[in-house]
Amino acid sequence: MVISTGVYIAAVIIAVIVVLTVLGCLLTIVAILARPNLRKLVNVPLVSLSCADILFATCDAALWIYHFLHPQWEPPGALCWFESYTTPVLWGVSIGHMLCIALQRYFNVCTYSTRLKSTCVLVIMLSLTWLLPIVSFLPVHVLEEVKVDPKLKRCALGGSANLWGKITPTVLILIIPYIVSLVCYALIHNHVRKSKRRVMANANHHPKRWAVQFSRGTQGGEAGPSTSTTATTHTTRSSRNAYGGVWTGDDNSSSCDDDEQNAVNQNKPGKANHKNIILVTPVPDTTEKPTEKRQHGRGKTPNAKSHNTNAAERQITKMMMTLFAVYTVCCMPMTLMVMVYTKVPSEAFMVASVLMALNGALNPIVYGLMNKNIRQGYKHIWDCVLNYIT
Repeated sequence: MVISTGVYIAAVIIAVIVVLTVLGCLLTIVAILARPNLRKLVNVPLVSLSCADILFATCDAALWIYHFLHPQWEPPGALCWFESYTTPVLWGVSIGHMLCIALQRYFNVCTYSTRLKSTCVLVIMLSLTWLLPIVSFLPVHVLEEVKVDPKLKRCALGGSANLWGKITPTVLILIIPYIVSLVCYALIHNHVRKSKRRVMANANHHPKRWAVQFSRGTQGGEAGPSTSTTATTHTTRSSRNAYGGVWTGDDNSSSCDDDEQNAVNQNKPGKANHKNIILVTPVPDTTEKPTEKRQHGRGKTPNAKSHNTNAAERQITKMMMTLFAVYTVCCMPMTLMVMVYTKVPSEAFMVASVLMALNGALNPIVYGLMNKNIRQGYKHIWDCVLNYIT
């Protein structure tokens, strides 16, 4: 049988993807486990997902290469069953991790709940992420005969007549978790957008405050030490310098009646002629939220610490949403094609298979590009390897 150029190209691409997936996921696991600043609960799903990506690349995608190059190959029955079974299982494990991460982000960002931050809850969620696909796809593979599918060019149940046996686990394990994850990220996006609107509205309704300090000068107009009190006033002048300014004037240039009386007393005979210097500077907003007051009472410094925490949480959420977007692009085409198996040509399944394999290779790249600590962990492990070699 003649093998087309497109099949050779697909086989080479999958071979490169398998190597990159194994190296990238191993690097991610070692970096998270070796670096103390990465050993956090938020990174545990990434370690588990990397393990699933390694298994998928070595147990499934690597066998696809041989199937592509040898279309007439009939693998042993046990190997064929193993390939057909592990492909949807590890596929379901990946989307299960997407759901686990999405739920964590939703409760952390939208509800400020700490329920999903406990180790026990995380272990239960990850256990279900692995167990549910294993159990769901087992009955159909036990009841149906597994053989090489000519369209998929690998061992699978795509051509099986048992539609309910295929559709039920596909909907429960692949479709529903994806929809729930999509809803969670949509709610997160809506929550963040509303929060930004509230912050902008509050900023527009509260004018900037300015501190006006009246200082009595010495003879000659030079400013001396302040001998008067400090008053706070509101201003809405847009031309005011954000760093404050200095107003100088005669004794009768004060803006209140008491200062005018002081100016009259200063101009009496026998009194030295003085000038008043008015220093105008912005006053920072010292109002505290109730939560910040409670944190002050516990001995914490909420301003800087809370700002850094919020920035880190936003960056983590962006990274997880990017992971979900990568999964959507790489794995959802195959999900939809399987649902309408009879209407999809063989070439489309080949392209979808390449995209599925690509998902595991892109995940470590997303980690490194969007997380500074993981990127530093990659660099640390890579430097250690180079030092060991040299």
